[in-house]
Amino acid sequence: MGLLPIMEKGKPIACHLDWPLFYMNDFSRLGLVVTRLGEALSVLQSHGYSVHEDERGPLLEIDNREQLPAVFSVLAAHTVECEMSDLVSCVYQG
Repeated sequence: MGLLPIMEKGKPIACHLDWPLFYMNDFSRLGLVVTRLGEALSVLQSHGYSVHEDERGPLLEIDNREQLPAVFSVLAAHTVECEMSDLVSCVYQG
């Protein structure tokens, strides 16, 4: 089982709490970026997916990567756009 961070497109990232203090280009954190985060979480939960929330933000419980196409399909059926993305690349690095 793994926990996949979920964030809303264009919003600040909460899951940075467990990132290393210093990093260069060799660190990444894969996550699910969605439009309409609240709706995405509700849709996933109503379809039997476990979503946890803590100080890192919402986290989707997944068993394996083969489960991801079903997650994408459920969200697409409810017109919630989503993509897998490196969340670190969503952060300003100056």
